[in-house]
Amino acid sequence: MDTRWKIGAAALTALIAAAGAVVACSSGPTAPQSTMYVARMSAANEVPPVAVSATGTATFTLTGKTLSYVVTVNGLSGQAAASHIHVGAAGSNGGIVYPFTAAAVSSGQVASGSIDLTQPVSNGNSTISGDSLLTLLNKGLLYTNVHTAANPTGEIRGQITAVQSSNGY
Repeated sequence: MDTRWKIGAAALTALIAAAGAVVACSSGPTAPQSTMYVARMSAANEVPPVAVSATGTATFTLTGKTLSYVVTVNGLSGQAAASHIHVGAAGSNGGIVYPFTAAAVSSGQVASGSIDLTQPVSNGNSTISGDSLLTLLNKGLLYTNVHTAANPTGEIRGQITAVQSSNGY
């Protein structure tokens, strides 16, 4: 019996198995990591609290350096006059970091869009770097609120907090 063939066949089998393992491990490019954030808004969260029963939700999705958002409300005392992201811990008021273009609705979607965090973020009067905004976001130091004519300093408010991370699978 020729032992060269047995050794060659064993080496070939090992090489094929190794190549298969490499192919199995490289499933192509991975999807960008995505992190979800939410702000559950209520009148009780305003500082000081407001006596209305309105509620709302602002959802944020961070994918790479793009922060997408959707703001919805229910039962405002009137049409939304403005909506923003503010800097500030729960229970304290802070300045506007990013103004949404608010739709004049009392129930439904107030705002949607995205923020490019590779660029400075402007509130119209000042700017903050996208990295600084991301740091504040991840530390829970941002909140969203919605203003109405009846409550011009804010009718509903919610702190923006991370809810989950995934790698796209």
